[in-house]
Amino acid sequence: MNKLLQDIRYAWRSLRNAPLFTITVILTLAVGVGLNTAIFTMVDSVLLRPLGYHDANRIVALGTLKLQSGHLNPRVGGADYTDLQQVQGLESVAYYYLYGKSGISVGGQAFYLPIGGVSPSFPTVMGVIPVAGTTFREDDNAADKAMVSESFARDHFGSAQNALGQTVKAARAYTIVGVLPAGFNFPRQSEIWLEELAKPENQNRTAFNQWAVGKRREGVSQQQLDAELDSLSHRLQATYPEEKASALVARSLQESIVGNLRPTLRLLMGSVGVVLLIVCANVTHLQLVRSTRMRRAISVRSALGATRKDLLMRAVMESLLLAVAGGVAALGVAAVGLRALTRMAPPDTPRLADIHLNRDVFLFSLAVSAALMLLTSILPVWRSWRLDPATVLRADSERTSESRRSVRLRDGLIVAEVAFTLALSVTAVALTRQLIQDAQQELGFQPQHLLTVDTHQVSSDAYPGLSSEGDATPELLAERQAWRLRRMARLDALLTSVRKTPGVEAAAAIDGAPMGGGSPDVGYAIRGRTVFAPGVTLPYADIHASTPEVFATMSVPVLRGRNLTDADNFGAARVLVINKALADEQFPHTDPIGQQIMCGYDSKGEWWTIVGVVGNIRHDAPGTPAGTAFYIPLAQHPARASDIQLIARTKADPAVMTQELRTSIQRNFPDVAATTSTLKENIGESQRTDRFRSTLLASFAAVSLLLAAVGMYGVTAYTVAQRRFEFALRFALGAQREQLAGMVLLHAAIVTALGIAVGIIGSVALMRIVSANLGKLPPVDTISFVIAAALVFVLAVAATVIPSQRAASTELMQALRAE
Repeated sequence: MNKLLQDIRYAWRSLRNAPLFTITVILTLAVGVGLNTAIFTMVDSVLLRPLGYHDANRIVALGTLKLQSGHLNPRVGGADYTDLQQVQGLESVAYYYLYGKSGISVGGQAFYLPIGGVSPSFPTVMGVIPVAGTTFREDDNAADKAMVSESFARDHFGSAQNALGQTVKAARAYTIVGVLPAGFNFPRQSEIWLEELAKPENQNRTAFNQWAVGKRREGVSQQQLDAELDSLSHRLQATYPEEKASALVARSLQESIVGNLRPTLRLLMGSVGVVLLIVCANVTHLQLVRSTRMRRAISVRSALGATRKDLLMRAVMESLLLAVAGGVAALGVAAVGLRALTRMAPPDTPRLADIHLNRDVFLFSLAVSAALMLLTSILPVWRSWRLDPATVLRADSERTSESRRSVRLRDGLIVAEVAFTLALSVTAVALTRQLIQDAQQELGFQPQHLLTVDTHQVSSDAYPGLSSEGDATPELLAERQAWRLRRMARLDALLTSVRKTPGVEAAAAIDGAPMGGGSPDVGYAIRGRTVFAPGVTLPYADIHASTPEVFATMSVPVLRGRNLTDADNFGAARVLVINKALADEQFPHTDPIGQQIMCGYDSKGEWWTIVGVVGNIRHDAPGTPAGTAFYIPLAQHPARASDIQLIARTKADPAVMTQELRTSIQRNFPDVAATTSTLKENIGESQRTDRFRSTLLASFAAVSLLLAAVGMYGVTAYTVAQRRFEFALRFALGAQREQLAGMVLLHAAIVTALGIAVGIIGSVALMRIVSANLGKLPPVDTISFVIAAALVFVLAVAATVIPSQRAASTELMQALRAE
């Protein structure tokens, strides 16, 4: 034990006497281990860790594979869901609707919350057990009950038990029968689950409106389930050839939740792995430099009787002290990194709240670093065993020549660092350039001074009946239409109130506002060209119900024909406006005005007449091209009036107006849930995933550049110190100081250029991988390569400026006195 303590004390003194080396190694390890711990923890939490549901490995997400295009639709048709209930490999099946953040009313006050509409069998499939009350009964088809989260029950009713029997209002009144445990929020962070009918209302096989989940029976493998679904799909295709051009498929629920994030997280995981490789290279050549300086000290100890075991143990102790110190510092880096990751990550990232520091990942990363420290610390001891102590002691401590192998090894490590750094830098520059280009795209509207208000009417005026439109009586259909018109009148009153708000110049309503409101896409037929019928392949377009003022409010030009007007009301002939993309696609050589279109929105066999063409609007994100789109009068299609977005143009800063408008709506329309945001905020949110990737890649590239610069500085400074007598002698023999500095800079430039040459090969391969996974970047981006290569070259060579100046300022007498 005394021997061990003595070795520890010696290691501590040795590291304390080399503060620059010690601090550099600790900080380098902290960055490498900390960043890897943060990123791998996120990957483990989001991608790898099993879902926290009962028998989660048996829960599958059911979807529809389009046979012609290969596109996977995550939803199923109503009749398909009925067929899925008969699949023997599935123990139970459930469907649900993603209402997302929707309006709900509690105690007379409406507000937005994440809501899901689920079939009675949903709790059985998910294996969720309530903390209070009960779940839906599978034999109950009333669709008038609700389950709420434990946090919702506590916030609004004081406790889970108090929530039972209370009423929440959405499209109708629902009685709370159960409270689900904290941590269960499927689908998509839901806090309220509204009971739907046991079977979907719409039994159309081509209307894919429902998400569906199922639980595999015990003993049934995924392959067996796939085979049974394949057999079912073939039978349906034979029975309904005019309707079925698709197949039913199943994949694990976990894959359906996190699959879209997999490319981004893989990119981050690979990038942070590259940073760890650079850290390893940096620590290795720092140890190599120190090993050369330590040869004399080791030889002295060896000459004084120290055994190989003594030398090895003290080297190991130094490494362990550095590894522990670096590990402690890495914990701080990892904690800060995780906080930054969770703040920057898109809000729809699955299980974002479950991301916590992962002990196993940290210990693994620390073990890799400790192993690296041990291997590199053994090197000077091993080299000393091959040298005669007397020879080393007689040699000039400052002019001891190094083997070419050592020099090449150090230069090789610098080349590797530069190559890895260039690969990261090229990718970061390319992603950043793409983000900037996206932000500069023409949106098709003027976002300045625009704000949006998501509204949802929640009132005691419940939607009449539960049966589908096809099964409803004429009296019920008339009652439903009257209900829709009442909702439209309520929206008109709301719009009038918003327009009268001081500071508001104009306001309109649209189903699917740009950069924030989703809208359905529909297949359509053009009169005289195609027939709107099952089995016919039709083009698709987004469809937006809006009020006539929407284009003027957003400064969207009417290119041909006329705008929608107030005369296009419920009793008038059905009309629509199309965007330029649809006009160019379907009517490149003819005038689209007067052409007629039929679609499956709510036309019931009616032809709609095109009366105008407007400019293209990018609805999804600045980097997503505008697709084909219809704009139809909301007054003629009032079904969406109760759940729609308002767009207002303000005189003042819209960020200031958002709170005022929300407060005004809550005061004057307590039955309307409302949430406000500016169009610029919506644009930023639409780019959040891209910005998340770009920011992290740029951060990793910056760290890599810093590490490469530190490595280049350290190696060059050591080389200059080793060659100090040579530089002094050259100066004494007539060499100019600029020539001496140029020698050092030239060597640094050559090593950096070799690293860039190697890095270009790796960068091309990496860019191809990134392009294949993200689909937004070109496989080769010459401008990004030039920018990144220039940046790496300038910083690497700049890191050698100070050592080169030292070489040029060496005096012969100083060098002789040092001898």
